[in-house]
Amino acid sequence: MPKKINLLFVSIAFPPKSDPECLQTAKYFKYLVRDQGFEIDVVTSTDDTVNMPADQSLVRYGKGYRQMIQAGFFENRYVSFLLRKIHPDILKYPDSKFRFYRQWKKVVKRLQNRPDVIYSRSYPLSSTLMAYYLQKHYKVPWVLHLSDPWTLNPLHDFGKAGRWNASMEKACFEDAACIAFSSSKTMELYRKKYPDFTEKFRLSPNVFDPEDKTPQTYKLKDKLTVVYTGGLVGERSPEKLFEAIANMERERPEVLRDFDFVFAGALDRKNRALFDREIMGVRHIGSLSFPDALKLQRQADMLLVIDSPFHNPEDAQFFPSKLLDYMLMQRRIIALTDRGSMSWEIIEGQLGNCFAHGDTEGLSTALIDAWHAWKRKDESYFMLDSPDDMYAADYNVERLGQIFREVAGEK
Repeated sequence: MPKKINLLFVSIAFPPKSDPECLQTAKYFKYLVRDQGFEIDVVTSTDDTVNMPADQSLVRYGKGYRQMIQAGFFENRYVSFLLRKIHPDILKYPDSKFRFYRQWKKVVKRLQNRPDVIYSRSYPLSSTLMAYYLQKHYKVPWVLHLSDPWTLNPLHDFGKAGRWNASMEKACFEDAACIAFSSSKTMELYRKKYPDFTEKFRLSPNVFDPEDKTPQTYKLKDKLTVVYTGGLVGERSPEKLFEAIANMERERPEVLRDFDFVFAGALDRKNRALFDREIMGVRHIGSLSFPDALKLQRQADMLLVIDSPFHNPEDAQFFPSKLLDYMLMQRRIIALTDRGSMSWEIIEGQLGNCFAHGDTEGLSTALIDAWHAWKRKDESYFMLDSPDDMYAADYNVERLGQIFREVAGEK
């Protein structure tokens, strides 16, 4: 029997922590531990990490490792707020969790088995730097996964830390044996920036758990329910949808009375103010655990995607991980996004319809069309086919396992 590969899995975003990256890490890890060719050790942070609340329902995804090292570090949202006021760029080397990667020497002392391959997942980027220093120490192949871009991220202005981040990104890309991206658009942008590293690049998309792929039943109810799950922060906002709803309230109030728009997830101050206006037919029910979010999605007639708007079409490169959960529900999707975005590419004409952020008239018309389908009890309008296995976790973990074997020299 061939020797098992010692795989060191490095990610702050590890279950039961529960932001979107944690959920992706959870799904990949669940199937990776089933591969008998690997012994897996985990390096992560303690569970009480800012902006990554622990969700005990996700504990089951993080089982099966040989050793786990949890690197505790101080982080406090109020201290971070004050630091940003005093020195706006101080928490951009590369992020507020920089004390994590600075403990790499302590990790070396505690790790009981020398790794054959290191695999890191970011965000946060401090996970990448922890892996960077560990691979420097152990001198073993490193598979670097970037769920979102680093210096090419249009949502991050590194300010005075820009040069340092550019330098570290290049150093990491030089040392990594393989660099994986969640989005083909992100990979294409990095091909332009680093043409010499193109052969290292692989696509490793966001995934759904195939064990959640169960036959979906659908029954029309007494309200046409549109559901959004996930955070709404900054320009990722329902403001344009609310404008479309306001148009309907003026012009077709009899239509709007049959809608129930349900939102679940964290809100920043700006978006909370929008919900405080008490818009007809709109409810915000707070944040939910992952299982409860899935349960809410199953109750929907239609599911809603809201992307952040971008001024440069090339910046619309993100693959919203919630799309995978939405696919499992087999419900029609309606999206507010930029033309040419990953969401547009995946949804339009296949899973539902997309509307540019300013197209409130098109959005109103689409909602009225849905209402007509609902009135005539056309269930086929709302139900979709079962999702394609190209986004299944087991399929993509098999591909990832092959990469680990290749870089370890065991093809």
